[in-house]
Amino acid sequence: MRTKWHKIGILTFSGLGILCFITLLMGVFYLSPPTSSEEVVNFSVPTGSNSRAIAKQLVAEKLIRSEFAFHLIVRYRGIDKHLQAGNYQLRRGMSLNQILDEFQRGHVALESWTVPEGLTVSAIAALWETAGFGTAEAFQKAAELPRLLQKYNLEGKRVEGYLFPNTYRFAKGTTAETAVEMMLYEFNRRWNETLAEEARSLGRTRHEVVTLASVIEMEAQSESERPLIAGVFHNRLARNWRLQADPTVLYALGNPERLLTRADLKVDSPYNTYLHKGLPPGPIGNPGMASLMAALRPEKTDYLYFVAIGDGKHHFSKTLAEHNRMVWKIKRDKAKKTGM
Repeated sequence: MRTKWHKIGILTFSGLGILCFITLLMGVFYLSPPTSSEEVVNFSVPTGSNSRAIAKQLVAEKLIRSEFAFHLIVRYRGIDKHLQAGNYQLRRGMSLNQILDEFQRGHVALESWTVPEGLTVSAIAALWETAGFGTAEAFQKAAELPRLLQKYNLEGKRVEGYLFPNTYRFAKGTTAETAVEMMLYEFNRRWNETLAEEARSLGRTRHEVVTLASVIEMEAQSESERPLIAGVFHNRLARNWRLQADPTVLYALGNPERLLTRADLKVDSPYNTYLHKGLPPGPIGNPGMASLMAALRPEKTDYLYFVAIGDGKHHFSKTLAEHNRMVWKIKRDKAKKTGM
């Protein structure tokens, strides 16, 4: 009798062992990836998605083996409400737990956005929309938020001049407000106490330096000429002369894509440096580091004038007579080429 029950116990224990072993194998199977491929799959988790919808999509993309296994592990780990929305780059060879780690930590794929030097806020807003991140209108509104103007101690009613040109990386779905603040933060990071001290030594405020840098940015096409152009402007400012910078007039006109006319030079605007002495009231674009440094460290020369001579270069003059001769020469050469 004892032997009989003993045999039954052994058989039962063996059966349970086999069942556990089979369950373990199934668990390992369902937790493992369907393939060992290292192929990267772009996978999107929309905002508001629940675990059921995510599991269904993962199975459809053949990234996991079982919706049931997904729900089981999510419940076991207690992360049902911690799966973050965003765009992910998942490898086909990732296990179920590795995929859940990505969702839980929000390791979303970052997208790059490059903002060139010299663009106005309006142009950057258009670039934001063209890149597919959001509307230009939303970006423009973010650039005028009183909260950001106050936080970053900015003069004026918008952030013109302080959106630092750079390549930024952020997750798709990032708001325009966040992008604007990232650019403002980058400017603040670059404008350190050393640069602030240099501005004070010139008798200029940060706003004045940024304003001058924005004009230099629009005038200079050659890296080597920035300090020279800055030197001309510093010399004219020291004499209380008008800057007579074409880009300031273009800014006043809304930056039309055409050459300036004589009538344009008479436009009634505080940004028209042909009419008003000194700097314009604020930046006319968002300068890069090279132009900021040129504004702070101008080349010391006696030049008071410059004119474009082609190929992104300028001729610099010390006297008005020399400047006028060069302007006349450029017009004469141009007339010869066009046959006029």
